[in-house]
Amino acid sequence: MVDAKVDGYQPNNYVDPSANLWSTYLSKSEKHHKAMAENWKGDMDAILIFAGLFLTSVTAFIVESYKNLSPDTGDTTVLLLIQISEQLAMLHPNNTVAASVPLPALPQQGFTPSLSALACNTLWFLSLSASLLCALSATLVKQWTRQYLQASNSRPAPQDRARLSTYLDGGIKHYQMPTIVEIIPMLLHTSLFLFFAGLVFFLIPINTSLQYLILAVLCFCCGLYFLVTILPMFDLCCPYWTPFSSVLWSLLVQLQLLYRRDADGNRVPILSHMSEAREKDATDTKPERDERDMKAMCWTISSLRENHEFERFVEVIPDVVSGIDYSAKWLLDALMVHADINVRLGHRIPRLLTSCTSGLLEISVAEKRSITCLKSIWSLTMLSIPQPLNPNSRFEVFRDNLRFKEDTFDLFYNVRRAVPSVSEYIQSASVVIARSLLDMQLERADSMAVQLEDFLLTSGSLVSIPSLHINSPQSSKQDLLSALRHRMKIITEYTNEERPMTVPYPHVLTEAAAMLHHQLASVAMPSSGSIDPQFCEELLDCFRNFRIVLNQAGFNLALSYVAEMLESKSLPHEAFNTIRRTFFRVRFDLPLSAKSQETLVHHLDAATEQTASSSTRLPQSIIEIILGLTRALTEPNHIIKARKILQEHIQTMPSHAARSALDRFNDKVPQGPMLDLFALHVYADAKPIRRQSHSGVLPGSTGT
Repeated sequence: MVDAKVDGYQPNNYVDPSANLWSTYLSKSEKHHKAMAENWKGDMDAILIFAGLFLTSVTAFIVESYKNLSPDTGDTTVLLLIQISEQLAMLHPNNTVAASVPLPALPQQGFTPSLSALACNTLWFLSLSASLLCALSATLVKQWTRQYLQASNSRPAPQDRARLSTYLDGGIKHYQMPTIVEIIPMLLHTSLFLFFAGLVFFLIPINTSLQYLILAVLCFCCGLYFLVTILPMFDLCCPYWTPFSSVLWSLLVQLQLLYRRDADGNRVPILSHMSEAREKDATDTKPERDERDMKAMCWTISSLRENHEFERFVEVIPDVVSGIDYSAKWLLDALMVHADINVRLGHRIPRLLTSCTSGLLEISVAEKRSITCLKSIWSLTMLSIPQPLNPNSRFEVFRDNLRFKEDTFDLFYNVRRAVPSVSEYIQSASVVIARSLLDMQLERADSMAVQLEDFLLTSGSLVSIPSLHINSPQSSKQDLLSALRHRMKIITEYTNEERPMTVPYPHVLTEAAAMLHHQLASVAMPSSGSIDPQFCEELLDCFRNFRIVLNQAGFNLALSYVAEMLESKSLPHEAFNTIRRTFFRVRFDLPLSAKSQETLVHHLDAATEQTASSSTRLPQSIIEIILGLTRALTEPNHIIKARKILQEHIQTMPSHAARSALDRFNDKVPQGPMLDLFALHVYADAKPIRRQSHSGVLPGSTGT
């Protein structure tokens, strides 16, 4: 009996663990091979249809033209009959006239066809042969392709099917089957031009004018065909090409005559196939690609008319912002401030969020859409794209670059009332938007201060700040200063009282103050006239006070967010990244109010409070952010209390951040037995009332 293993294949009677390994390969390779086979099959079908129609036309013309290659047998027969008749008449004795009649000349035996007939038939028979060869090749390619697909899928086991597919694919590459497939259309195109060339020679003995007309058409078609063939050599995005384009491309690559610009603008030679070079040119990181991306995305967003369509687009924004594709992030940032209101994400997303407050949606749909929009708003606000620093930027540019403005807080208020379950998402989104508004004011104030300082150093030789287009009458310096001081007093009182920053009112106040600063700066730096150094110094002092107030507002914003986390039963959306965003822009070299320092100590005590599960009320990562905020403590009483809190905290949950903060406190306050006793009393007297109801721990917190 023949061994079953002779053919090299033994059916598997068990599930091979390697099947899953090869299944991954098959999922990719079979998709690629199927697409390749479908493309070949489609091309061959089209070629067979055209070749069949073309062969019919060529055959009809050949039937008429091949007669010119031999003498006309009908004329020869007539001449022979006439000659026989004349000879019989000469034999009659009474016929004396016939002898004098000349006999017609018979055609010579060595017949030679005309040059035009020979050229015409040669070209047409070549065209016919090429067409037949093209049709036969197309039929064979279809059979080969069908056999390849059948053979590669003949085994049930994935590992066997994968190995057989790899084996057959190697044969396709070794014997250059893709090249054969590319040659077949060349044959068909060549046969077509041979037919047109033969048609010109066919018309020579018939009509000269018609011959020149067809010759002109042929030359025009050849020139157009040549142009289409070489266009991809100069522009890879050109959709026109012929089968000879790849041949010409390969020849130019071998001669190293093709070059391209890389992402750095360097001129490098092209050494790859046309399709690979096209893909690389389309995907390389270049300004042209960014422009194409922008056009494509603008068309996409503008076509999303319905809310449910646009909602699916908004869902992917947080993942894009958190991804590693910088070009996609730049694209989202550009779409936020796009000139077209139908494209601008800064308008479309809030409008989508507004639909959740209408009461027309089901509560589950409204909740899902609200969370989608709030996540995107948070992500887009957190998105940081470096902008070119230009101290001479216009006053309006800083505000134009804002992603979301003060009116977003009113929208959040309405959403909170309509969908209370999304409050945790609103908390984080409100904080990062408020922080972005404060950052905008700080950057704008710093820019104007730098311009004013440079103006003083150069004695007014720099370009002056253009004044705002305000319809109110021109005010004097003192009137503007008085208005600014009054506005700053209101803002200072608001921040010292630790009132919320996630409402429009404080940002409207700071915007009004910023406009007054700009008006004063334009007065202080006139394009002509004398300079008042004292007034410039007073204005610089106003800028310093404005920075202090904005810094205090940012510090209060971080403290209020910590308070919300302490009061909530669960952490807000992206709590760690949100508090870190507010913390990084706080300047600890600027003075901070004693009241805010006391609030910070209270929050630190509450955050490190032990719960029934022997962990803290806030996650350790957020506690470390709060420990970083303790650099703002300057009051001895608050430092002493914070040190005692950390000493207790380190005993149960030691951490590097807590020890660093404790060392910093020890450097600020001198040590001593009397001072330690005083600190103990201060800590006991100032200790806040603890909430006894908290027996659990917030989600995400840890005791290690």
